[in-house]
Amino acid sequence: MYSNAKSAQQLFGNKYSNSIQDARPETEPFYFQFSIPAKYHHPQQKFAVGDTVWYEVKGNFDISSKGIQWGEATVQEILPDNKYRLAGKVWRYDHWTHPLIGLPGGLPQYSSVTNVHTGRDICRQWTINHHPNFHVRRMAMSGIDEVMHSSLRNVPGEAMFKVWDREYQPKCPMPISSSSAVMGSGRGEDYGLEEARKEYGQNLGFQGKPQHGYGPEYWGITLEQLEQVKDLPGYESNMTMYEVVQTLIKPLTKGTGMGFALFLNKERPLRAKQMTSHAWGETYSDFVKALKDSRCIGPFWVCAMAINQECDEAITQQLGPSLEHGPFATVLKQATNMIAVFTPAADIYLRMWCVFEIFVAVKLGVSVKFAALNQQFRSGIENIYDAIFEHGQKRCCSEKARCSIESDEVQIRTLINATDGKFAMLDSVVEWCKAMYYIGEVHHPGAAFKSEPAHLLLMGGSGKLDYLAKTLSSIALAIDRIPGELDRMAVVVTDETVEEKEQEVDESKASKNTADGQQPINDCCNIQ
Repeated sequence: MYSNAKSAQQLFGNKYSNSIQDARPETEPFYFQFSIPAKYHHPQQKFAVGDTVWYEVKGNFDISSKGIQWGEATVQEILPDNKYRLAGKVWRYDHWTHPLIGLPGGLPQYSSVTNVHTGRDICRQWTINHHPNFHVRRMAMSGIDEVMHSSLRNVPGEAMFKVWDREYQPKCPMPISSSSAVMGSGRGEDYGLEEARKEYGQNLGFQGKPQHGYGPEYWGITLEQLEQVKDLPGYESNMTMYEVVQTLIKPLTKGTGMGFALFLNKERPLRAKQMTSHAWGETYSDFVKALKDSRCIGPFWVCAMAINQECDEAITQQLGPSLEHGPFATVLKQATNMIAVFTPAADIYLRMWCVFEIFVAVKLGVSVKFAALNQQFRSGIENIYDAIFEHGQKRCCSEKARCSIESDEVQIRTLINATDGKFAMLDSVVEWCKAMYYIGEVHHPGAAFKSEPAHLLLMGGSGKLDYLAKTLSSIALAIDRIPGELDRMAVVVTDETVEEKEQEVDESKASKNTADGQQPINDCCNIQ
């Protein structure tokens, strides 16, 4: 909310009164051209009847709109030559995105996201009583929120991008083997080590070599200690994680039998409550800044600092005979959450360890959070390099991901190929994590409209709704990439029917696997 608040009357003046003489929205022409391509149009995305989309037009708008405006619509008909007939949303400013939220005379603030229906009812009731256009008010009263506008009869596909409808929740594509809650709520910050030991055993199944009697769950490090690495003699601001380990960490810990984390905290070892997954090719300072910006408090598991990096033999001994019983799986079994770190210089979706760690975290019921260092080139939200968004535009293709150590890659590939669904399942899990992250990022932009809308069907321009547009489009893109989600969205069934069908599928798969001599699906990728 901005401080220099105006009333709804000041914003709209007398142009849109409650008079029945107001023009009907479907008769008000655009006078604008469609933007081709729209800013968040994805060339590989397909549109279907019923999809929620944003269309983009360009015109002589105020400077804050950057010359473009967006409108929300639903696809009514697919036409030849990649054209679509749309039904425009008239008052589809919901309890998150309405331009008058928090203003005097405007829609009341509703910050809770626990009950979408309550927020929508608040918005609808306010619209019925106060919306500045009588026809829109009348449509709201009758439950209508779409208009068959003449300008939307033949919209180019390149001028549109699919968005999340702000209701549908994608289902995790993989069975969860842990009793812990899956992503979103996760295990919670109060998840204790003793709870983990009851579920996985006293040593959490770790079969590698401990450091001075401590397992990997105690190789934690604080954010302050990570910051202090930059004060070590020989540190340079452009060093990558690889270079920090080789130049600074190895000499300090040589002969101690400890990683840097335990070396610093040997008098009082720290439990690693939050595991980080990141690419070593990134700049060390960027990694630390991303963690700091995430507001996660740690202590953290950071592989470079946790593992004793003295020599290949020492590393091999700590990793143990199998990945399922190595330090990474052990830490995840007791972690409250995992943080996937994104920086401009390194794409974690191309690193085999990173995508595998996300996969294992989800399987164990560990909440996966995203953290990023975003670069601001100049003023304006549209001039921020958003690493999470940029790296997430391509579909995850884990089969093309690589490890710097060949033996690690062989082990990971062997384990993935032994799971149900193999690499395709891993890719779907990663795309689901993308969708769930962005769903958590959907917030209304507040009272961002400082001038009246150019048209009843248009919401605003890039300077006002850019982040929301990017977020909603990213959710839709990720959901499209999860096999079966498009079909699930298209079919309206009761919860009881869903449960029955899922039970039938599970029983069928279990029966087939047993008949084929295979493990049941929940035992695949046997990280327990």
